[in-house]
Amino acid sequence: MNDLIASNIKSTQGDYPIFVGNNFKKDLAQYIKNKYVPKKIFIISDSKVFASEAINLINELENFDITCESLSIDINETKKNLETCTYIYDWLLSAGSERNSILISIGGGVTTDLVGFVASSWLRGLNVIHFPTSLAAMVDASIGGKTGVNFKHGKNLIGAFKQPLLIAMDTKSLDTLKERELNSGWAEAIKHAFLFDKELLNTFQMQSEDIISKKNPVFTEIIKRSVQIKAEIVSKDEFEKGSERIKLNFGHTIGHSLEGLTKYGKLLHGEAVSIGMVVAANISKNLKLISTETKNEIVSTLNQYGLPTNLTSGVDINDLFNNTKNDKKVKNGIINWVLLKDIGSPIIKDDVPDSIVIDSIREAI
Repeated sequence: MNDLIASNIKSTQGDYPIFVGNNFKKDLAQYIKNKYVPKKIFIISDSKVFASEAINLINELENFDITCESLSIDINETKKNLETCTYIYDWLLSAGSERNSILISIGGGVTTDLVGFVASSWLRGLNVIHFPTSLAAMVDASIGGKTGVNFKHGKNLIGAFKQPLLIAMDTKSLDTLKERELNSGWAEAIKHAFLFDKELLNTFQMQSEDIISKKNPVFTEIIKRSVQIKAEIVSKDEFEKGSERIKLNFGHTIGHSLEGLTKYGKLLHGEAVSIGMVVAANISKNLKLISTETKNEIVSTLNQYGLPTNLTSGVDINDLFNNTKNDKKVKNGIINWVLLKDIGSPIIKDDVPDSIVIDSIREAI
């Protein structure tokens, strides 16, 4: 398994590896058996991938004499709430979970967020392993220990930091991922390039056809590089107390506001973030931090991957702006905007005039 390690995250809750490979469930099961010697594992899977992913992993684990208790439920943004947590708590109690139990989450980013939060809170903390099955979860949501559920006033307002024992990313899981969901995942990976890596951005731009068609080695290598970027940031700023990890929220202030206004049903997360990155690029341009050419480069790259770059129809500009005040990055009523001075050079600003923000939103119509 060592040859599959894309990165190791350093954490106060314990360092852990991120594995990236293709079709390695048998090796993963053996690794879990040898490393943790569990007698029973509790698997919580999004029902959409239970047959294709969870059952196969369960079979491999049981081949190593590990008993598996499994729960298959429909998981999406509208069910990422305390009610679903309570349902899972009831199941864990009836299935006999204990403080030293291991949970495995199988699904997209909503699943890793939700199950991670359950693991952080049930019995004051269980062990968890993430097996992300969407691109967005692989390159972003599953990495770094952020867990949470949505509240009526905003996204991820209830949550905790809970680092997993490991993260296993099997790119074979992406074989059947719908094009729209795959594109949504590219938004987070491209975000990493905008923020930290001009060379990675160049690869996205010059090899888009091979990447979109999942042609290896570039497909797997670009996922690994994106994973490494986030892992490096998380290791430096585990609890988002400094100025490093907050930079990963580029595009998310408007993106989260947009998701909330559309009731988490009209846009996928990456689609909302894509529009949010365009607005952030507009703000950067209007503050004369970047050129119009750089802003246009950002928009064209997102368009290459089939991502939306215009504001969703029916969304009121003032409502969108006002809803940003509920963002977790707000301090003392002031939004910390993640902007760009250039590709690969992010900056955090807390003095952006409201008029600039509103004008920048309007430009994205």
